[in-house]
Amino acid sequence: MREETARSMVYFDGSAVRKLDYEPAVETRPERRPERRPNSNPQTQRKVNKKMAKDVDRALAFSFKYTVFVVASVMIMVASCIALLFMESRITDQENNINNLEAQLEMLEADNAAYANSLENMYSLEDINDVAINELGMVYAKKGQVIYYDSANEDYVKQYQDVPEAN
Repeated sequence: MREETARSMVYFDGSAVRKLDYEPAVETRPERRPERRPNSNPQTQRKVNKKMAKDVDRALAFSFKYTVFVVASVMIMVASCIALLFMESRITDQENNINNLEAQLEMLEADNAAYANSLENMYSLEDINDVAINELGMVYAKKGQVIYYDSANEDYVKQYQDVPEAN
């Protein structure tokens, strides 16, 4: 005999063809036992009930220390939440201030670039040459007035005495 999940099968061997005979599986449930009461004596029942009532009252009663602890914990939590909100609002204000200052900086940089451009384009080289020659008396160098000489240091020149005349 072999068992399967929902039913059991029984095999019969004989001279004829084998036949399977199915039997439904029987579910067994555990028997229910009646609840046991500790003592059915009314005197002990009253004592147990009084003791249970005292335990319940003691468990539900708030002590002064516990109440103070809970109130202090709630106050600390509320103060922490208020501090958090205050800090977040300050951060938001500072971010807005930074954005405004960046926008002002961009405007000032654009104005500065426009002024620099206008200064560069204010005078052309012909205007500068005209003012130098006509108003300030500048003249072009004649042949032989420009003297070339070699210097050990090509970055700059310090003049300690007059430049010698060309021979």
